[in-house]
Amino acid sequence: MAQYDRAILAKTQGTLVSPQDLQAELLEPAGLQPGAAVCGRQLLGFETEGDYLRLDLVWPAGVSGFAVLAQPRKEDAACFAHSDQWNLSYRGEGFAKGDAELLAEIGRRLDAACVARSLTAQAVRERFLTRPALDTYLEISPGKKLYIRVTNHCDEACIFCNATEGNANVLESKSDAESILRGMPAGELAQVIFSGGEPTLVKSLPRLVKLAYDRGARDIILQTNGVALAAPGELEKYLPFRDRLGIGFSLHATEPGLSAAMVDHPDLSRFPAKLRAIDLAVQHGFRIKLTCVVMRPNLAQAPEFVRWAWQRWGQGLARVQLSYAMPRGNAWLNQHLLLRFDESAVEFAKAFDFGREVGLRVETSQSACPPPCVMPDYLDHFDLYGDFAGRVADPERVKPPEVCGGCQWDRVCGGVWRRYLEVYGASELRAVTDRPLPPMHLEDFLHAEVFDLGDT
Repeated sequence: MAQYDRAILAKTQGTLVSPQDLQAELLEPAGLQPGAAVCGRQLLGFETEGDYLRLDLVWPAGVSGFAVLAQPRKEDAACFAHSDQWNLSYRGEGFAKGDAELLAEIGRRLDAACVARSLTAQAVRERFLTRPALDTYLEISPGKKLYIRVTNHCDEACIFCNATEGNANVLESKSDAESILRGMPAGELAQVIFSGGEPTLVKSLPRLVKLAYDRGARDIILQTNGVALAAPGELEKYLPFRDRLGIGFSLHATEPGLSAAMVDHPDLSRFPAKLRAIDLAVQHGFRIKLTCVVMRPNLAQAPEFVRWAWQRWGQGLARVQLSYAMPRGNAWLNQHLLLRFDESAVEFAKAFDFGREVGLRVETSQSACPPPCVMPDYLDHFDLYGDFAGRVADPERVKPPEVCGGCQWDRVCGGVWRRYLEVYGASELRAVTDRPLPPMHLEDFLHAEVFDLGDT
């Protein structure tokens, strides 16, 4: 059961409060533990969503899909009902008169439990519903992906870089990184992604990759600008892990001048070094992904970038990702270079069509902002299993209810950045009601686990 918006792996034992603690200290005294009956309904289970407590219920006839949301009382917050300490609302269809009684009863029970345990709703929120400080945990993204940022330092200053506005999972202490990797639940993680900054600046990176490999990570990704890997002998350090190691190269143009402008580095020799590193990686048989972050300077070349990459590396590429620049960090400082969704969608569609023609996987990522409803004919080109699949995992992202309510693609949409809506509004968004969600295996991506290193 997910305790926070994403599963979390604690850096130190006891950092996290478990779902069992929440059940024992609040829900059981309130008579709201799984299996309990409330106003003729049965409680199936509970989860936390941001600072909400969600209680899932089922009717005697087996009708499910109804949930009660409880949040510490805020007078100005929209909700259906208030108790002394809680705001109460609901999610689901078929709200009836009896459901108002249900909300009131749940509020009454929560109030009574708080009084009996000498708690307040705010104290419950702070202890059970609020994510701990960034320096006390590692996030496991839905899909059981662990990002480890082994440094915040970089030898480029990309005009779109979001790492300049803070990152989770930064482990600049190599001893900490090694300790965490050794304590990683064996074989439990689908992916371990080494990122930065620029991770290849860390001399111990091959040793860290080996630790993840030895602990049975099913897939290991190295995200890099590639320059260091072009040096003789550097790429060969990773050959022992090639069967489970993929390399994600950041490359944002087809020629040196535009590349230098995108990464804000005057040295034009870095571009051929990147190409040489990718050439070598393809020759050695590594799985290769190219990521091209698209802003106004390189928008027009996005379809050509994909054609050029295919002509140079062909089947040596596992995929090419065109990423919309997140409105944070350097990109937010360069707002004049940001794009509207509809501007990027035109060029992205051309690139997707080319990928379809030649059999190359060309995609965009939800973690890089565009919601699927902007390009409904290209849902198969969205990385739906990305960081934010099926939930609003970041408090900076929202799903405006006046636009998104009733959307059939809610489970695979991560919402839109608040900053984007502040600048461009929501006119491009729409609830998708005429296209069912394609069959997908999403459960592993929507319901992650909590791993505590103290238990390993």
